[in-house]
Amino acid sequence: MKALKLTILSFLIGTVAIAQSGNEKPKRNYGTTAEDSIECVKNLSLYSEFYKQDNFEDALLGWRSALAICPGSSKNLYIRGSKMMNYLMEKADEAENEELKDALVDTLLNLYDLRIANFGEEGKVLGMKGVDLMKYRKKDPAAAFEILNKSFELDGNNIGPAPLVYLFYSKYNMVAKKLSEKKELIELYPRLVEVVDFNIAEKSKYAKTYETAGANLLKLFEKVATCEDIIGLYQPTFEEMKGDAGYLKKVISLLDKRKCAEEELYLNAAIALNEIEPSAEASYSIAIGMLKKERYSEAISFFSKSIEFEEDNSKNFDAYVNKAQALLKSKRFQEAKNAAKNALGINPNSGDAYMIIGDSYGYGGKSCYSDGCKVRAGWWLATDYYQKAKSVDAEVAEKANKRIAQAKSQYPSTEDCFFYGLTNDNAFSFEDCWITESTTVRVQ
Repeated sequence: MKALKLTILSFLIGTVAIAQSGNEKPKRNYGTTAEDSIECVKNLSLYSEFYKQDNFEDALLGWRSALAICPGSSKNLYIRGSKMMNYLMEKADEAENEELKDALVDTLLNLYDLRIANFGEEGKVLGMKGVDLMKYRKKDPAAAFEILNKSFELDGNNIGPAPLVYLFYSKYNMVAKKLSEKKELIELYPRLVEVVDFNIAEKSKYAKTYETAGANLLKLFEKVATCEDIIGLYQPTFEEMKGDAGYLKKVISLLDKRKCAEEELYLNAAIALNEIEPSAEASYSIAIGMLKKERYSEAISFFSKSIEFEEDNSKNFDAYVNKAQALLKSKRFQEAKNAAKNALGINPNSGDAYMIIGDSYGYGGKSCYSDGCKVRAGWWLATDYYQKAKSVDAEVAEKANKRIAQAKSQYPSTEDCFFYGLTNDNAFSFEDCWITESTTVRVQ
């Protein structure tokens, strides 16, 4: 390891010199003279063979020579060079050699600068540089943020998922170290979410990775931003800006993601957006605000409007589920069941929708009968739906089990049902009732 350390440190000095003199692109890709070209090709071939065998230590000499003679010969010099530097950093970590690792980090950062000088793609390469700077020099988040922000300015919606997350992460760390105001972090978040949404909507090559990036951004955002923070940032400018649809969508989105839909600002922003730009989105936001404030009749109305506005019914799932919840709260059980069934038409594996149907039958079934046995028949069918809910959606299993226990407590007694010729496990069909399904008799 000692010999390797000396080799690498001498290599680093040369690389730094190369990077410092690499401000101008080479006039020829393979060197400035015929002799240089021969040496360039020889060293490219030499290091490549070792590299392909994962023999990075022996690859270094040829790689360094090629980088010195013909830095513009191949982009792989930089792609592979970065990989080798990361390998050597792992080795330095194993040897607990912080001095060597620090020098390797410097080399890696210089490689990014030299790559830009020779092959351009400044925004993309700065993104990679900023990510590595944040990984290896976390104590200086401001330096990483400056580079990543420059990458964002250059590439906009084309910034990669990793630089996007690390841009927010570097600002997050700046706030933690009191190098930046929390306000700046909150203002940055919606700008980055727009990039995520753009790439998902455009079904870009890395759409799935952008989805993961969006989830990671939200986790960081939730750690630092409270409802009070968001309101404090946007409430003072609301009256002045409530005619700006983009501003209103940003406010609604931030409050929604932070689960602040019960706040007055959320509802006011949704109503203002609906006035200047009526849409499924605006109606849905108003409905959510009304639902949070237990104004169920108004919520139901706006959920219905949202569904009517939306031309693509596959996007109406959330509206149907929440409308069903509002109807259930209003004791409009048959309508709640119908709305939940509509949701299942879009997503047949929705545990929430099955739970709502179960609740509708359990609480609403008593309207069908008045005798001591069948008046509780709704709970039999409710049990079927609770069991179905947990079988298709593990996330509702705990809630479903509690509901099943509740339903069992509502079953009629053996004596109550015996009088009507019904015993445990008999087949039972609802008749002359808004419920038109069959179930199994269950008694206590």
